[in-house]
Amino acid sequence: MQILKLLTSFFWLLLLLVGCQEDFPTYSGFCNENNMPPPKCLHYIVLDKEDKNLLEKHFGLKDDTACEYRAELIRYHVGTCNNPVVKSTGGDFNGYVRIEIKKGFTCYYKVQSDFKNDENAAFKRVLKRIEKEIKE
Repeated sequence: MQILKLLTSFFWLLLLLVGCQEDFPTYSGFCNENNMPPPKCLHYIVLDKEDKNLLEKHFGLKDDTACEYRAELIRYHVGTCNNPVVKSTGGDFNGYVRIEIKKGFTCYYKVQSDFKNDENAAFKRVLKRIEKEIKE
């Protein structure tokens, strides 16, 4: 009887931990499919110093203010929605985290992941995708 109680408790704990993890996909791509060479430098347009340090680490390039390629971090939160359909069914996500590299106003590369409650998890998914694609 004691073992059954223990197994039941373990099952509910496992279900709680697995069920709460966000599992949104991460979308990425190069805006121009003409096999442009990768940028040799980046200028990071990021307000938070810790976020900037993480981007430098994952891209493998230090911030260069003279560089024509800009890496922008966007953390977008969906505002209050007054649409009755969305209110009744609930929104699929609360926002997204996107990183875009631009040369001037032209997109070079972008990567994005939505989030429901965990913005930091979305940021980690985006960084993981960047790291994977940089190695390729």
